[in-house]
Amino acid sequence: MTQNAVPRDFVADHTVERSQRPMIGGPNKFKVAIFGANVTTGQGGLNLAENTIKLGNWGEIQGLAQKADRYGVDGFIPIARWQGLSGPDRPWGRQFETFTWAAGLAAATQNIQIFATCLVPFIHPVMAAKMMATVDHISGGRMGLNATAGYFKPEYRMFGVEAPEHDTRYELADEWMTIVERLWAVEDDYQFDFDGDFFQLQGAQSWPKPVQTPGPMVMSAGSSPAGQQFAFKHANILFAAIGSVEHSQSVTPKLRENADAAGREDLGLWAGVHIICKDTEKEAREYLEYVEEKGDYESALRYKHIIQNGDSRGWSWDHYKKSEDPKQDESIKTFFRAGLVPLVGTPEMIVDGLQKLQDSGITGVCTGLVDYDEGLDRMNEQIFPLMRDAGLRA
Repeated sequence: MTQNAVPRDFVADHTVERSQRPMIGGPNKFKVAIFGANVTTGQGGLNLAENTIKLGNWGEIQGLAQKADRYGVDGFIPIARWQGLSGPDRPWGRQFETFTWAAGLAAATQNIQIFATCLVPFIHPVMAAKMMATVDHISGGRMGLNATAGYFKPEYRMFGVEAPEHDTRYELADEWMTIVERLWAVEDDYQFDFDGDFFQLQGAQSWPKPVQTPGPMVMSAGSSPAGQQFAFKHANILFAAIGSVEHSQSVTPKLRENADAAGREDLGLWAGVHIICKDTEKEAREYLEYVEEKGDYESALRYKHIIQNGDSRGWSWDHYKKSEDPKQDESIKTFFRAGLVPLVGTPEMIVDGLQKLQDSGITGVCTGLVDYDEGLDRMNEQIFPLMRDAGLRA
């Protein structure tokens, strides 16, 4: 080593316990992750409000991740989106790919767990396993995978394939994840063959292995029986489909019962929330009205039509303007907050909602924000101190 060389600490494969990573272990009883900061407007929803994510330059996102890291947020999780709804100048119209996004943020942060969200039908499992192991080394063992079976049919067509039926998508995802887990494992032989219904591999191998043992942590969403079974078999966190804090009181205990019956007492149950926090309830409600007023109704209605019909054929903005008032459509307001559980009010009200989610069995939340910069500051200065007082944070 030359006199001025920078020493490099050697970190071998499988030298960090996954169970001790921030999103699973760590000191915080109730985990908090930031959701969706890789597309325009993020998981703040389909609106054109001021100070949303613009995705104009990398420094915007790097700054948010570094701020979240400093504030002690547990995770930073992107959404998987390959095309926008109504053009590049609209919400979700610009998207950063999530594996390279994770690599860049892994190098720029120190403690926070950085995820890639993967639509498994579009990324080959050998490629995915290699990319995740690489990011795990870049981050020193902080990589996570949000595995999703995919649902948005226009994106399938963009890749030149038709979307399989719902349960078939999870059968493919199961095979995909089985390959990835085996590629991460230490085998007696350095390579293996695989003959499945969806993948046929000869001499499959991936070295180096991840830093985490037995591999990067995995989260997945699934409200259907097939989605739950995938999570019970492969995931460390199940992202539960919950419409409201009240809804969680009935849904989460049943989900906990199903997981425990499958032998997964260790499976974390998470919810997606949409936080609007202001100093007074009046200010929070007024800001919510502003966000709904700035809602991109055209994109939201197009999205609703695609979800219901599989594509945008037959959709017409002029038709909707003439036939119905989209501002009276409650489902559109749900799209404006990206389908996440609404938490609106003062810091005390936000923490009360989080406490009720925790009481129902939820162990952590991914939160979308309208203004991510201001929202992170409020989280650090107002919400986290109250969560510590309530025993939810260390």
